[in-house]
Amino acid sequence: MAGSLASQMDFDLLGIGTVLKRNRLAVPLNQREYSWVERNVQELFQDLSEAMTSGKQAYFLGVIVLTSGEEDKLEIADGQQRLATTTILLAAIRDYFYSKNDENMVRYLQDFLQTFVLETREHNPRLHLNVADHDYFRRRVLELPDSPSRIEATATQPSHKLLERAAELASEHVRNVLSPLSDVAQDTYLPSWIKFLENAAQVIALRVPDDMNAYLMFETLNDRGLRVSQSDLVKNYLFSEAPSRISEAQDRWSSMNTSLDSLDDEDAAINYLRHLLISLYGPVRERDVLERVRGRVRGPASAVQFLDTLGSAAGDYVALQTPGHIKWSSYGTRLNRVLEELLLLRVTPLRPLMLSVVRNFSRDETEEAMRRFVSWSVRWLTAGGARSGTVESAIGNAAKRITDKDIDSAESLSNAMKAVLPNDSSFELAFSNFSVANHRSARYYLRSLESAYHSETEPEWIPNVDTVITLEHVLPQNPGSNWPGIEAAIHSTYYRRLGNMALLKGSLNSNIGNDPFAEKTKVFDSSEYELTREIADEKSWGPTEIEKRQARLAKLAVKAWPL
Repeated sequence: MAGSLASQMDFDLLGIGTVLKRNRLAVPLNQREYSWVERNVQELFQDLSEAMTSGKQAYFLGVIVLTSGEEDKLEIADGQQRLATTTILLAAIRDYFYSKNDENMVRYLQDFLQTFVLETREHNPRLHLNVADHDYFRRRVLELPDSPSRIEATATQPSHKLLERAAELASEHVRNVLSPLSDVAQDTYLPSWIKFLENAAQVIALRVPDDMNAYLMFETLNDRGLRVSQSDLVKNYLFSEAPSRISEAQDRWSSMNTSLDSLDDEDAAINYLRHLLISLYGPVRERDVLERVRGRVRGPASAVQFLDTLGSAAGDYVALQTPGHIKWSSYGTRLNRVLEELLLLRVTPLRPLMLSVVRNFSRDETEEAMRRFVSWSVRWLTAGGARSGTVESAIGNAAKRITDKDIDSAESLSNAMKAVLPNDSSFELAFSNFSVANHRSARYYLRSLESAYHSETEPEWIPNVDTVITLEHVLPQNPGSNWPGIEAAIHSTYYRRLGNMALLKGSLNSNIGNDPFAEKTKVFDSSEYELTREIADEKSWGPTEIEKRQARLAKLAVKAWPL
């Protein structure tokens, strides 16, 4: 990092409650309004609750970037949503003690929410949102429950309604946390929650002089590959656990990085760490990577052993994203082709499962599992669900079972995943309405379907050489006068439907442009692709013909990408 920038920056690892309690914070004018929806708020509350009840000493909430502002305020360059939502939760806890007439606890919690300014002899908010939100935030959240200002607060903007809902969810969360407890236990349990928010729900509070330096800081750290992230925290933790074997630890971390550098991805380290942890221990969210390592690795021997695994598995992780990798030299060309398909399909949630397979299955079972992954990926991309919590959880659980030797074949893996894989009927239905924006993907789908039409043994694998085969949209991108009666709404609905696409040799495609359908059929009829020639049998081309053709393609899709 540039010396001048580093000398002006400082950072602390603090509880998010302490960040609020120690400072006056303000959202700059150019920052957006409060934007967390119900799912975001509930996820934060749930994560904090799970960390609290499991007895974790610390739970990492990420980085908050602060810049110098007016007077003694710090402006929030990054972290508004987390700080505002934590403030809302603390206010809900304060409201509970207010209803119990516990003045001491109310006074203690008010210190997170407000500060007394000696010069003006007024209580000012610790957190000041932007102009659009602050007055409502102050009235609805910061004021006491029976304050007339709070009672009269009206949500007039979308962000106000989000704040209102967040406040409702915070109150519900406090009630839900307390409901199983007796009255006495309720009053003693909430203080432990407050202490957890104050000290254990940790953020890295990074302070830089102004907005320009905040953005320069991000750019500099990224350019140098040194951005503050969980991968850095994991490294520091592992090194701290192995002080007597620090040279070994450093060598193994360096070995991991050397392998990952070939991926040319600035997020490779944190992605790899998470995917490896999933393959070893089951589902892990990115925000929980550090906590999972802390929970599993204790002491020098454990740290060095884990670092050994990091170093050895990194080669396999890189190989899965490099079809020409030397690792595959003994597998034959089939697996190389399948890996190319998986890269084309870009279903990254599968990588932990792929990593478990390649590290534990035999060569033949690895090849068979990877081939099945192609079918699963196409089905998820078509019917949805690839990135749903249910599917990712199933992937994580299956990956762990492979590591635990509970699953040792492609067939048993398929059985384990069956519940989250789109069956033939749902896949066919989804495929019959499938739209594709990416030309390379569309060519892949159509060429695989052509192969399935001819009952080839591996219809899911089709080479994709752009210069030889091109994609033709029957209903063209700009219909013009050659396509009368095609309204804009119809065009936008059907232009990218797979049923409107056909394969042609490049030389043929370049000559037909936006020709009317009657002229295009002459070219289609001369094509060597059966699915393209069939288009020439139609008398006209519009929504009816596109839907009919795509329904036929959908039946072939079940054959091309079987379960």
